[in-house]
Parts: sequence; C-alpha cells; structure tokens
Amino acid sequence: MRTKMIPAAAAALGLVGVLAAGQGAAAHTRELDTEHLESRLEAFAAQAGGSVLVQVEHGDDTWTAAAGTRDLGADSAPARPGDRVRIGSVTKSMTAAVVLQLEGEGLLDLDDPIGDHLPGLLPYEADPTVRQLLQHTSGVPDWLKLAYPGIGSGDFTELYAGYRTHYEPEAIVAIAAAEDLDFKPGTDWSYSNTGYTVLGMLIEELTGNRLRDELEERVFEPADLDRTYLPRDGTAGIRGPHAVPYVTTGDPGRPYFDATALSNTQTWAGGGVISTVGDLNDFYEALSEGTLLTAEQFAAASAFMDTGGSYDYGLGLGAVEIDCGEGEEQVYGHHGDGLGHQTQSFHSADGERRFTVSWSIDDKAGYGDEDAFDKALSDLTATALCEA
Repeated sequence: MRTKMIPAAAAALGLVGVLAAGQGAAAHTRELDTEHLESRLEAFAAQAGGSVLVQVEHGDDTWTAAAGTRDLGADSAPARPGDRVRIGSVTKSMTAAVVLQLEGEGLLDLDDPIGDHLPGLLPYEADPTVRQLLQHTSGVPDWLKLAYPGIGSGDFTELYAGYRTHYEPEAIVAIAAAEDLDFKPGTDWSYSNTGYTVLGMLIEELTGNRLRDELEERVFEPADLDRTYLPRDGTAGIRGPHAVPYVTTGDPGRPYFDATALSNTQTWAGGGVISTVGDLNDFYEALSEGTLLTAEQFAAASAFMDTGGSYDYGLGLGAVEIDCGEGEEQVYGHHGDGLGHQTQSFHSADGERRFTVSWSIDDKAGYGDEDAFDKALSDLTATALCEA
C-alpha cells in the first residue's frame, strides 16, 4: 500500500526523537547515526503523511522517534513514539509463538491434521496440518478477500457496510470454508488470515482459555510488553494515546476513511493485537533470545520457504532481503496491515539490530509517487538495519 503527503499534516510535520544508551553501550562497535536516521525519517514522513513512529536498536543503543500528527485535524496533537497502533499481521508472529509453545508442551504435533483437534471445523477432504496453517500452505481461502472483495479495486462499499460487524471465529471460518481450497494443502503458498483464525481457535480448544489471556500469560508478560494487548471480544477502537488509522479511498467526497471503529473480532488471532513500536522490538528480541521459544523452536519458525515473491515465510515469521550497499542481507519479522495503521518490524539474524516502523495512513487507492515512497521506506530500513 502506498501513501501520499497530506497538506495539513505536512504543515505540522515535526520530528520527536530520543537516543538512549544502556550501560556498556560504548562496548558496541555499531553506533547509531541519529542524524542520518532523522533525515531518513523526515524523507519517509513526507511520503507517508499522517504520523510515523519508529524505533531502532543496535545492541544496547536505542533511537526512537515520531513524525507528524495523531489525526488530520487542524489542531491535532503531535504524534509520540509510544503511541499505540493496531499492528495487523505482526500479530501472527505472536499467535505462532503460542502454538509452538503448546507443541513443546506435548499438546499437539505440528504435523497433526487440524481436524484431530477441531473436528468438523473445515469441510475439506484434504485436512491441512497445523504446520501448513502456520506457514500459509494450507490452501484455506482468505476470508477477508471474500468479505471485502472490492477493496483491491478501490470499491469500499462492503467495507463501509461491514467494518463494525462483530464475528465469532466460527463465522469467519465458515465464510472461507464455503469456498473450495485454493490448492491441495502443502502444494503451494497463499496468505490466509483464515488459517490464523483457526489457529486461535486451536489455542482456545487446547488450553480452555481465551486467546487474549494466553497471549498475555505466554507472550506479553514474559517479554515485558507493558503497552500491548489483544482487545476483548465484541469491542472496537484502540485504548490509550494513538494515531487515528486512515484508509485513502479515492473518493473526493470522502478521501480518508477513519477505521478506528473496526470490530476487533475481525482481525483477532491473525491481526488484532494493539502495541507500540518499542514493544514490538522487545517482542522479537524475546522471541529470538530464548525468552519465548527454545533455540530449536525459533530455528523451526525461521526456516523460511520461497513463496514465489519477495517475502519468504516460515512459521509466523517472514523474511526479506535489504540492500546494504555491499550486498543484500536477510532480515526477519513481519508486515502488518491494520486497516489504516501499517507496521513493519524486521530484525537482523543475530538479533543485535532491531527496527520497527508504523505509519497511520494506508493508501489503498494507490495515490502518491510509489517509487518515491518505496525508496524512502527502503532507505529508512537500510539505515536502521545495515551494519554501521
């Protein structure tokens, strides 16, 4: 998705940043070039509009910053680095971590057919496995594409009518399961939010607890994610200070759609978590350093397959190549589309370099200079993640 600069936001554009160095930071050979980062952030914010939040970490050195305003009003407050955002599909890394923990406790095998645990949920003769659901090789159709078919072409009719509708997970799965499998499980790759709804149901079935409680106990608390939560069922909105999430529509009469009131049931296990850029860096650090997963589990999650595109995929983790000047480097993490909020959280293989950025306007209408947007985001990412 691409974004354009909004004149009102451009006039109010301001950068708020701080560098924090922990004890022993001087021992690190990588030093954050904050002047360069500020320049890259300003260039990206000029393309993205709205607000942009970012946190970069090299070892013990941390730089966190915000640009722009929390909404498009003339008197909007400036964005702050700790503002909450709907992280979208970055949630999938958290849901996958819980599934892997349950596998480690002997409550499931990743190669179990899902019907062994949730009999009758999926009507297909070829029953996908837990691993295939985690990896998007299940063939289960993506329910969002079925519920909102017009978004890709700029038709928001279904979205306007349905974005506040509350769904039970079974109803979401039923929308997708009314269609045939996209392919025989294990034979291809296709991104499926439905698959992660099924995994959320699996977690609740095996533990007897709500997904949000399992995420709190198994992920948020041990990783010290103090500003992160999965909203309660049947609710909408975002708790605490946050930027308003907007979607551009291409409609001159309604150019920006405020998606704050999206029902939290629609994103749930595949995209419903609300967090901050700092908490997301902490999450991926905890994921790789042994707080949440064993070394063997993390290695399994980060065994990436070629998806046929620029985004390789493992078990709830994605991998991309970034251009570091003298060659490309693979970094891991996840993209997240929170219907308005857009988040990217990527990290070096050794865990020493961490980068999360989130912006508040999702340009589904394709406005703006796409090449300039891509270059500005690529430059910011490379400055944040390539070795100094």
